[in-house]
Amino acid sequence: MRLEQRSPSDGHDLGPAASGRRWAAPCAAARATWLCLWLLVAQLVACAPSLLAAPARPVPLWEDPDRRLFRGPPAKYHSGKYTDIVDQVALRPLARAFAVDPGAEASNLNTLDEVADSSWFTNRIGRHGLTPEQVAIGPCTMPPLETAHVWTVVGAKSDGVSPGFVVRAADGARYLLKFDRVEQGPRSTAADAIASRLFYAAGYGAPCNRVVFFERSQLALGQGARGTDWLGDEHPYTVAELDRSLASVPRTRDGRYRALASLWLAGKSIGPFRFEGTRPDDPNDIVDHQDRRELRALRLLAAWMGHGDAREQNTLDSWIDAGNGFGWVRHSLLDFGDCFGNLSAPTLLARRLAGHAYGVDLGQIAGDWLTFGAIARPFEAERFGSSGPVFGYFNVERFDPELWRPSYPNPAFQRMTERDAAWMARILARFTPAHLQRVIRVGRLGSAALRAELLRLLLGRRERILRRYLSPLSSLAVPIEVLDGGRAEWCAEDLGVLAGMADAASTTYEAAWTFAGSDPIRLPVRVDGARACLELPAQAPASASLDERVLEWRAVRAQGPREGQLRIHFVWRSGSYEVAALERIP
Repeated sequence: MRLEQRSPSDGHDLGPAASGRRWAAPCAAARATWLCLWLLVAQLVACAPSLLAAPARPVPLWEDPDRRLFRGPPAKYHSGKYTDIVDQVALRPLARAFAVDPGAEASNLNTLDEVADSSWFTNRIGRHGLTPEQVAIGPCTMPPLETAHVWTVVGAKSDGVSPGFVVRAADGARYLLKFDRVEQGPRSTAADAIASRLFYAAGYGAPCNRVVFFERSQLALGQGARGTDWLGDEHPYTVAELDRSLASVPRTRDGRYRALASLWLAGKSIGPFRFEGTRPDDPNDIVDHQDRRELRALRLLAAWMGHGDAREQNTLDSWIDAGNGFGWVRHSLLDFGDCFGNLSAPTLLARRLAGHAYGVDLGQIAGDWLTFGAIARPFEAERFGSSGPVFGYFNVERFDPELWRPSYPNPAFQRMTERDAAWMARILARFTPAHLQRVIRVGRLGSAALRAELLRLLLGRRERILRRYLSPLSSLAVPIEVLDGGRAEWCAEDLGVLAGMADAASTTYEAAWTFAGSDPIRLPVRVDGARACLELPAQAPASASLDERVLEWRAVRAQGPREGQLRIHFVWRSGSYEVAALERIP
């Protein structure tokens, strides 16, 4: 396991590999054989998970300094509608056919095996916890779009399968209005509103999406409004085009239109980000995107909600101007309208394939040809659930999180490791039924039966993800110190119990404490619901100010798979303990 610390001064990795490179030149220059051997042994010890040494500064990095100002903005990146599909489906596999890629763990982790806050990701429910109401608010800190005023149409939506256009509200804020398709009722707009909040609560940048109802009289065509044709060429947008778009949109019983109002993200758009490589004109972008844990593990969050359209065209890089030509780049996710069972694909086969195979899955095609179609595929058994076409083929019964696939290959998703998945599973465990019940209400589905069915689907798919990925690398969260009347305990939430995957009454805990290389000392664990607490021995170190102590902690279940172990490296500093590093041992 790689436990890397990144320097607040330069933002580069300072893990074991970097240490080796840093010492290689002095070794060669000195030509001191004994020194080189000593350094080699020290490096091997530092790299060994079981002998991880406490860092000189035992403060895990929780803030990635990748929002440093630089002169910009970077050039705008344009991602063609089909170029990325061709690149990922055909060109990239061909180019890498003979490449040697042994795979590796993500490279943007702190010493606690966690991801720091950055321009890509902000720890929210996974680290700090959120109430159901906070999840329901999500990124929507502004008042809702005022339906009592006229909205000025300034342009047409340029892509996607559903009609839409850009409007400017009376307060000057811009919104993208998107609509449902007749076949699936309120699913698309509800999905955009609900999923955006779930992605945001998990830690990603996402726009404020709200479901709104309005009348045709509230729309006025703005001067200079522009639209695009099917070739992507711009032209003046007309009232006739606006009315043609609205003619295909379903209405409510009282004649109003239902739409998804997506608030324009702050900053200047510089195009989407790619799921591999870096942006060369952003000096803060130093970690290859396919090696960022938050982009790798995004695969599980997408699988949970059936977000097969998780591709670069549905991302956005924004230039945040700080004045005088300086600023930084923020990275966000967009467009979640395909979640919860999208049926926009043109054929029945393509609709049933969603989540089971890529749109053009060369591996499955080859297998079917070689076996003359003898391989039984899960999508062949797909049927609508109790909601009929509303949630389409979005189900629990045939959902396998390990085999789930987006609409076409994603280079970051393909590099997801067990540790990346376990990190996301720990975040998903924090979404309780109360959180989901509350956030589903923002979708304004209009039917208690639809709300209940979506809750069942999300809870069922979440359970399958957690049963596969939560336990092997320990379901105990990062412990925190709890002070009570001068008495200090270290407590860790058992996410398996919190998520309902395990029973608190049938769970015990093993905790062993090693001090200064001594034999392990068994420690009693106090259990309070989903929280397990213990008191560390209060003996101060005899000499060195940074004397490492190691706690090995494991949840023992009466039923279910064997839990992984949490190994915590403490140091004594200024009369108290501090967590220096953490390992998750299978």
